[in-house]
Amino acid sequence: MARPGQRGSGARRAAPRNQRRDRDEDVIAVLARTVREVEAAVQRGRVTPGVRTKFQAVALLVREEHARVKADGSLGDTRRAEQLKRLDGVATILAKTAVRDTGLLSLLSEDAVATDAARSLTREMLRAVGVEPAPEEAPPVEAPFAPAVPERREGRIGPMTVIR
Repeated sequence: MARPGQRGSGARRAAPRNQRRDRDEDVIAVLARTVREVEAAVQRGRVTPGVRTKFQAVALLVREEHARVKADGSLGDTRRAEQLKRLDGVATILAKTAVRDTGLLSLLSEDAVATDAARSLTREMLRAVGVEPAPEEAPPVEAPFAPAVPERREGRIGPMTVIR
């Protein structure tokens, strides 16, 4: 007779899970693992710049994946709902973690500027699951400020309203 916690001779092992799943599960699994690392660091009170970078990278990827899953026409409704639920779980952990350390809240805002380190980590996380990230767009270069030069008009010395 098998002892409690041990398998008997007739017990079967579950079939091994497929090592390489589709992109959704891989990305979400990496996001979940990383957000748990960030959560643990915040609970210990050790919020380093590296932890902030991981936090922002996860937030960026959650937004991207959420938009991609919603727009993916090849996913069935059930599958889409499942993936969105998993992404919402990761987002909930992000929000709860941000509440513990309010310095992280600013990294969640829509207008937060992604650091170079966060963008780099995001690309690394995607590559780790076998997804080649889209080439990064260069930020638009603004023309240097040049003061407008007023037009010169011959024969007039003042504003038009005064000369008329």
